[in-house]
Amino acid sequence: MDRLEYLQDNVDATEDVLVVDFDKLSCVTAVLSNVSSWGARLTGKKIGDLHRNIGIRIGDSDRLVKARVMAVKGQDASIVFPQDEEKVSDKRRERRNSVSIPVTITDREGITEISGLIVDAGANGCRISAKGLTALPDEVMLKIKRFEKPVVGEFAWRNETSAGVRLLWNEGEMP
Repeated sequence: MDRLEYLQDNVDATEDVLVVDFDKLSCVTAVLSNVSSWGARLTGKKIGDLHRNIGIRIGDSDRLVKARVMAVKGQDASIVFPQDEEKVSDKRRERRNSVSIPVTITDREGITEISGLIVDAGANGCRISAKGLTALPDEVMLKIKRFEKPVVGEFAWRNETSAGVRLLWNEGEMP
């Protein structure tokens, strides 16, 4: 990535690159120029062969820089680099809704108890904001005032102040 930063800092700089087309699984050589934090220009004889999703190998780097072809004219292609928020994909199978629901999280025995807030929720999971979540086991009980019985859940991920919980609706009641 150091070479990419150099190209961003030096407006007139160019670099010979190898471009990998992820859609066609092919490679072309090109010259990278006009590099900015959001995109660049690729120039080469076979630029017209590129489809949308590409990776660019700069110098002898072991890594590719992810990019998208936005337009091609002659031997030039205008490309953009995906922003950081696009790198993190939402792997959820369902839509989540922003909520603010008080919850008490306990282990199955009810010995350890933490108060928190459900900040987003869907049919199969929720995100909880609370302190001390790492003190709980992987399987927990969620006590919500509106429900008669606690809901069994398991941590999909967690840190000290928040967690993603898969809701296991058919796991039965608290022992």
